[in-house]
Amino acid sequence: MPARDIVVGVTAGDPAGIGPEVACRALLERYDGIVPVLICREEVVASLGILGRDRYRVARSVEEIADPSDRDRIALVSPESDAPVPRAGAGTAATGAESLGYVDTAIELWRAGAIDAIVTGPVSKALIEQSGHPFTGHTEYIAAAINETTPYMLMYSDELRVLLVTTHLPIEAVARAITMEKIYDTIMMGHASIAALDGRTGAIAVTGLDPHCGDAGAIGAFDERVTRPAIERARREGVAVEGPFPADTIFMPGKRDRYALIVAHYHDQGLIPFKMTAFENGVNVTLGLSVVRTSVDHGTAFDIAGTGVASCRSMVQAISLAGRLARDRKKA
Repeated sequence: MPARDIVVGVTAGDPAGIGPEVACRALLERYDGIVPVLICREEVVASLGILGRDRYRVARSVEEIADPSDRDRIALVSPESDAPVPRAGAGTAATGAESLGYVDTAIELWRAGAIDAIVTGPVSKALIEQSGHPFTGHTEYIAAAINETTPYMLMYSDELRVLLVTTHLPIEAVARAITMEKIYDTIMMGHASIAALDGRTGAIAVTGLDPHCGDAGAIGAFDERVTRPAIERARREGVAVEGPFPADTIFMPGKRDRYALIVAHYHDQGLIPFKMTAFENGVNVTLGLSVVRTSVDHGTAFDIAGTGVASCRSMVQAISLAGRLARDRKKA
């Protein structure tokens, strides 16, 4: 296999959701220097009718995945299952377990050196939990599976980039989980990552946790006591970072455009404005791990599964970005 080619494993997500169809449509695209590998049960792929049998080949070994003699067809890794093909939109605990099995397969392939990066399709956390597997999200699950402890969640698009201090936590636990050190570490991770993604450093904005950043103590002192010292520490180390800014205004187009990255304290604070801005082409990127992992920025959308209206643009962007990040790591 030519050294320039990057092998990217794409998990299909919940087989009853839109994940398999957006993955199959995305794999009809051409990716320069990227060899995509689809991880999904063959029966599910065949039932969609998007990829004809002449467009894929079932790969049963690491050697077959990287087979340079049959690069015209997509390598399909099909985990064994006796379950019937689920009806589109009818997610169950069984489809949740199957979607997690795709992720486990991707991790195994990465460990074996068969793939260079992982792109994950959308899953249902609730259905995975119902299947008996604790699961708060891909970010945390993959980190635990490879015994690494510092994953960061970056939402990436050309229009807006948002990095989270905390990821999938209930709101009542957010403030307890945030420390000055954690905010500082997130800023520094963002500084390094934007430099890698853009080829240059850029200015970073940090939101406040409380409304209006506490309004000079009228609402709270958290941002003066915790957020601002973290920003000042990073600034002393040469990072172009500003804030804290009220979260209800920093994402407005006239303000967010001044920054290469916005650091937000918690999930919805950052993801609501991001998805309103870049839902069609946004990508979820896991930072801080030895494995390159990207994902679509949308969910299973059981309500439209099987209707053919789901866009594959986020999956296309996720595959392209995973390939670029993995290639850059190989060069480093």
